[in-house]
Amino acid sequence: MEKKNELYYDAMDYLSEGEPGTAKKLLLQALKIDCEFVDAYVGLVAVYRETGNLKQEKESVDAGFDITKRRFPKWPKEMEWGILENRPYMRSICDKATTSQISGDIEMAEELYRLLLIMNPNDNQGVRYLIAGMFVGLGPEGVDDLMDECNEKQNWSKLEKLVDEQNKIHRFWQKMQT
Repeated sequence: MEKKNELYYDAMDYLSEGEPGTAKKLLLQALKIDCEFVDAYVGLVAVYRETGNLKQEKESVDAGFDITKRRFPKWPKEMEWGILENRPYMRSICDKATTSQISGDIEMAEELYRLLLIMNPNDNQGVRYLIAGMFVGLGPEGVDDLMDECNEKQNWSKLEKLVDEQNKIHRFWQKMQT
């Protein structure tokens, strides 16, 4: 159990250091230990996205999402990001939403983004930015670029304005009261 997790975290380190080939090898080793290890599929999605292998990215998204659906034949009312065990499943759902959006299946993307926001209303995952961006024709990479810009300036008002404006129209998220 620990070995597959170690392989996953090491792979993510290698990926962040610009070594997707090594990351891929480690993730495939983790899948040999546990062929239903959703973290490994999520990691492979990141590897294939980084290397531009869209076919393998989609296959990894679908594999991880299928395991997630088997794990949750009925979506839970809550799936909080703060519970670490939930994160691979939430990432897998988000991966399916973003690849659906990129491939033009906006209906599926919206359904999955909304599902994540219902299950995790605090949205520690940042799904509200993805869905708001989608509604103005901004793809996931465009949202990431906007997030990077806001992070660099330490000013997120542009993102928050996007969410507020689109949420008024599409009603996808209700801010939690603090």
